[in-house]
Amino acid sequence: MIDLCNARVNASATVHGWAAGHDRRGAGPVECLSRHTADAWGPIDAAAQAANTRAITNSAGRIISAYPVPAHLVGGNPDPTVWIITDDLDQPPTTTTVLFPSDY
Repeated sequence: MIDLCNARVNASATVHGWAAGHDRRGAGPVECLSRHTADAWGPIDAAAQAANTRAITNSAGRIISAYPVPAHLVGGNPDPTVWIITDDLDQPPTTTTVLFPSDY
């Protein structure tokens, strides 16, 4: 499980603007962060799952999650997926970023 209590959590300007643009979208990134910290990384491939598990086990590296945006909340967003990346597990405080793939 990822502990974000002392972490820096950032959202890209695109995610922030998208979430702020509709009442129901604001909860989306928060729900994704909750899933990310519970090791529910979304539909990522087996190699990414193994890398995440290694990163948590070794307290080193980074963790990547991907969550589909519900169709009714996509709006003007060109990306149907939200990514969450927690970097530098071995160098607290870690940084977690919520972004769209096109922000990367």
